[in-house]
Amino acid sequence: MKSSALVLGLALPSVAAAQEISVSAGATLASRYVSNGVEQTTGAAFQPWVEAEINGFYAGLWASNTATSIVGSKYELDIYAGYRNEVGKLSYDFGYARYYYHEPYSNCCGEFILSMGYAVTDQLSLGTRFAFDPDTDVLNSRLTADFAVNDKIGLSASFGDIDHGGQEYWTVGASYAITDNFSVSGTWHDSTTNPGIFVLSVDTSFSLR
Repeated sequence: MKSSALVLGLALPSVAAAQEISVSAGATLASRYVSNGVEQTTGAAFQPWVEAEINGFYAGLWASNTATSIVGSKYELDIYAGYRNEVGKLSYDFGYARYYYHEPYSNCCGEFILSMGYAVTDQLSLGTRFAFDPDTDVLNSRLTADFAVNDKIGLSASFGDIDHGGQEYWTVGASYAITDNFSVSGTWHDSTTNPGIFVLSVDTSFSLR
């Protein structure tokens, strides 16, 4: 798995390149951790992250507590890297994510992820995401829609499908930007295999350089 060291290493040939590195971080406090319509905790979840980017190439870490009774471990750590860019109204992102669990330790699995988005209008954006696990030959496909009511309020919806005996799942939510670095959101998660649940989240993000 590639790490942020690779991204930082790309900056070594010149001082100008080094100045293009951006580092951001943040955290989410959610009433429940839900992934693809399946609960990963029985209570609240704290999810910090950090990411470095240079000229579209990025790498980062994301973590969360999990429920041993559901997942089999107490913590999840995701390591990811990839490349993202925009061409006119079209945006794309291709990368790889590896998922680790701790207490007890487990090198669970990894996915190649392709995401694409299109700005239909200044307010409406449509997107699609494909996550493929080559070890299990499972494809997780998702469609998304985001609508900016104004510069503070946003609405979102998604529909996903996991093949090979998986499930269908969907979300509907709204968010409110209190400041440029602080927001709150509420999302309804549901699926064909689990009962629906409403999740309230508080998010913060900031630039480190």
